[in-house]
Amino acid sequence: MIWNSRGTGTKTFPSLVQELKKHFCLDFLALLETRSDKLKTERRIGSLGFQEYTFIEAEGYSGGIWCLWNAGVRRVEVLERHRQYLHLYIETSRLEQWFMTIVYASPHVMGRHNLWNALQQLESGIHGPWLLGGDFNATIFQKERRTTAVNGLSTDREFSNWYETSGVSDLGHVGPLFTWKRGNTEARLDRVLANDEWCRLFPNARVSHLPFYKSDHRPLLVQLDFITERPKRPFRFIAAWVLHDDFKRFVTDNWKTEREWKQNLHQFTHECCRWNKNVFGHIEGRKNKLLRRMDGVNKALERGRNKGHYEDLLAQLWKDFEEVLVQESLLWAQKARVEWSVYGDRNTRLFHSRANKRRKANRIDAIRIDGGEWCHDLEVIKQEATRFFASLFTEEARVRAELPCELTYPTIDEVSLQICDRPIDAVEIKNALLVWGP
Repeated sequence: MIWNSRGTGTKTFPSLVQELKKHFCLDFLALLETRSDKLKTERRIGSLGFQEYTFIEAEGYSGGIWCLWNAGVRRVEVLERHRQYLHLYIETSRLEQWFMTIVYASPHVMGRHNLWNALQQLESGIHGPWLLGGDFNATIFQKERRTTAVNGLSTDREFSNWYETSGVSDLGHVGPLFTWKRGNTEARLDRVLANDEWCRLFPNARVSHLPFYKSDHRPLLVQLDFITERPKRPFRFIAAWVLHDDFKRFVTDNWKTEREWKQNLHQFTHECCRWNKNVFGHIEGRKNKLLRRMDGVNKALERGRNKGHYEDLLAQLWKDFEEVLVQESLLWAQKARVEWSVYGDRNTRLFHSRANKRRKANRIDAIRIDGGEWCHDLEVIKQEATRFFASLFTEEARVRAELPCELTYPTIDEVSLQICDRPIDAVEIKNALLVWGP
């Protein structure tokens, strides 16, 4: 959890943190704008119920960053301390390793100027998964702020420029858009960003905007492995199937022209799913199997026995591996909804990243139901979506007046009907295509 608590000195603050820790099963907590010097920090942290901690003390009555964690985080190493961020190396109890930067940006534009340059330099030295989050005290888009004040919030152009040129993307959120509110002004000042490698390491990560507690900032709850019930997906034709040597024969054997269209389509899609599981197989599994076989053949070649046979076998395995790589690239290009011919046949990393971002953007984890409450129950979300679209496309029964129409239409003679009903031959298709021109 990352939270701008705007101070840590109230009597009820330790009890509130302990309750949040218990309710959300927190392994790591970052508190921003702690407004606490070194002596007060060490005394107050001891009452919050965490085993380990590190911090940047406040300067007077402004700033301050605390990071606290329990045994769920196996190792935390402080890599850099900056006035406006704390850069850490994280290793979880499951041995997942990544970098994390906790940010508390200055509320003044000029004070933030050095922050964006420092983050740019920091990113250039990071080689691995990276997450950064906190209070950036700035917005990127116009929709992320709302005010009735004459001199309201404005976009921080330097923040926008850094975001556009960096290799990070917004992880999105569940819950209300705005994370900060004061009077009639509200904005999304707090956010969580990550690079593509971190998104691949935690594809099911979710960021939730929690309710306001004692602060005018919402806490951000980051769940690394938020698993939801996987909905039953409709059938989709996988473009990589056409590259398989057996697919042409499969189509010939299973598409029966004598069947009625609806029955034929249902039967064919069912057989496609079976063929995909039993013959085409899982691409990642096939790739790993071929790599293991090639490793075994290389070891046999080192022993020097039956060299000609193993060299031929290795050449065939390499050919099969190349085909699997092309199929994998095509599969992820299809999932990413991009033209793979533009980006290259082997740019699987790009396609994988785009597909994951698209999947995350399309996922609905919560909706606001009647009464303004946020609902996270998947069954309720399904029911509300069904009810909404059913009412949207349902028309109230009413008597419609007949439209005056004096037009008459000629009947089609028997010869024309027979022409319309006859089968379309290849010559007719060719002539139609030639009419269109180049």
